[in-house]
Amino acid sequence: MSLRLNRSSGGNTQALGRSRGGFGSKIIGVCDAAGRLVNFVLAPGQAHELAPSLLLLTRLPKAPAWALADRACDAKAFRSAARAIGSIPVVPSRKNAKQPEPCPDYIYRHRNLIERCWSRLKEWRAIATRYDKTATSYAAGIAIAATLDWFKSSR
Repeated sequence: MSLRLNRSSGGNTQALGRSRGGFGSKIIGVCDAAGRLVNFVLAPGQAHELAPSLLLLTRLPKAPAWALADRACDAKAFRSAARAIGSIPVVPSRKNAKQPEPCPDYIYRHRNLIERCWSRLKEWRAIATRYDKTATSYAAGIAIAATLDWFKSSR
């Protein structure tokens, strides 16, 4: 697990930004087949998920067999990056796609593992509401919660 932040957003090191829900941050993460957080990146609230997803995909030490993502990552860049590391991209196409890509449902249904991972991490109120002022302390809180989740799941 790493505490690296997405610093490519023009000097905004606190990972705060405006979105529809107000002033906040996004946590973009990668989990393993057991639904445990492996790596994450903090991004401002208005940032798109594609660039941090590509960053996390390149940081993986070993290529997974399948690279599951939601519709936000439906881009040629994500699909080609997943294929470049040796994974098969499983991303549903957007509803208005001119040439929809196939997405095997029997694999995509396992994407709920990351959603359940976020649910477990957001049981920590400080993670769900971002009480921390700095991005470093917020990322440290996420790392602690994820580490305790790893310990809990290894019993």
